[in-house]
Amino acid sequence: MELKLKELHEKKIEEIIDAQTLWNLPLLEKNASISSVLSVLAARDHVWIVEKKGSKHLVGIITENDILKLLAPARLPKYVFGKKYGISLEYGTAQKAEDIMCRHLIKCSPDEKIGDVLKRMVNAGLRRLPVVRGNEIVGEITAHFIVQILLGKR
Repeated sequence: MELKLKELHEKKIEEIIDAQTLWNLPLLEKNASISSVLSVLAARDHVWIVEKKGSKHLVGIITENDILKLLAPARLPKYVFGKKYGISLEYGTAQKAEDIMCRHLIKCSPDEKIGDVLKRMVNAGLRRLPVVRGNEIVGEITAHFIVQILLGKR
């Protein structure tokens, strides 16, 4: 396993992702409703947000953790002077995917080595990274995917 792992670290991302990876990506456009986001998250633990329908221009991600914050009762200050209540389902301030998505993405490209990408994931505390060429998502790398490769299931 150790030798296989070292070999894997030297491979490029493009060597392990395929067309099926792109077809299986959970994607929604940024103006998708919260209901659509919840529908995807009922089956997946995240959804990548793209600029518009039919586009692969990546603009954000929504994870289960982001939704958990929306589902919890809103915590409001005692006095709110003309300020938005923050992002909340309860107060109707979260209506579209772009209202709740994380815009600050840590990405990787197809020509990067898997070992470098895994280090970036560990340092950032992330379980998944989008694989991006230009600004378009072409796949994703997840801890789960890497384990499947090591076990010979991919």
